[in-house]
Amino acid sequence: MKKYLLLVLICLTSLGVMAQRTSNQRPPQGPPPSAQHDHHHDGHHDSHHHHPTPPAPVVTATAEQLQLALQVLDKQSYDDKRMEVAKLCVVLCPFTVRDLGRMAGRFTMEDRKVDFLIFAHKYCPDRENYYLLRDVLRYRSDYDKLMEAVDPNYRRR
Repeated sequence: MKKYLLLVLICLTSLGVMAQRTSNQRPPQGPPPSAQHDHHHDGHHDSHHHHPTPPAPVVTATAEQLQLALQVLDKQSYDDKRMEVAKLCVVLCPFTVRDLGRMAGRFTMEDRKVDFLIFAHKYCPDRENYYLLRDVLRYRSDYDKLMEAVDPNYRRR
């Protein structure tokens, strides 16, 4: 149980640092005051002149968080315990598809890999890349099961 608490503490601490780093890097909202002037074209006022706001940066787990998660997963004797730890990790830290693939590779049973990846999908910051998990799963049928669970538009081939 101490391992779980240590993992939770490290993940939460790291997430707090990442959130603080991200909030300090937010782009300013709207144009700078010096750029806020009226534009007149052909004698009429253009009140619909907008500057697009760039998207907020995507925060993902660090390499250190991934290594810690993999180490803890490797120490578990059974897939059931691995599943508990892996689920806790993805809830606390935003792991990428590539990271999730590495975590899934720690499971010994293929069906547990699929179950884990289905669970992790909703927490993954780059879900659009889930199709890249094909090489993580041994059987095409397992990949089809995964994709059908996470992508309503997926069709078996």
